[in-house]
Amino acid sequence: MTGSGTEHDAVVTGTVTTETGRFVVSARSNHLVTDSRLAGGEAVHAGELLLAALTSCAMANFEHNAKEDGLQIDGIVTRAAHTRGTVDPTRYDRTVLEIEVSGVEYEDAFALGRKFVAACPIYNTIKRGSGIELTINGRLFTE
Repeated sequence: MTGSGTEHDAVVTGTVTTETGRFVVSARSNHLVTDSRLAGGEAVHAGELLLAALTSCAMANFEHNAKEDGLQIDGIVTRAAHTRGTVDPTRYDRTVLEIEVSGVEYEDAFALGRKFVAACPIYNTIKRGSGIELTINGRLFTE
């Protein structure tokens, strides 16, 4: 595989293992074992990797922007979940992202939320597909 010669922002490769339904994915020099949800293995599944990417992007964005804005946050906890399509199981009907930011007032957390949704390509890709529900400090975020 040589690709199309086009530069990309990120590249992840994957390979199968000798165990059916088990894979190794690699990004730069980092390697992660994943399992097919159909094989029932204990390693993280592809859909969970999507949710992990979403939560990681959220925390990185909130943390970075809090620092840029001079806000002292005490912690960030995220929870993401999705529901596989009932009519079309090749997509997710619903994705939920909950973010709890401690140490700042709700207005500051909400402002960080605005910066997050304006910048995160993972969030916006999901939003444009099946949609996404974002909650910050227990309140539904609306744009």
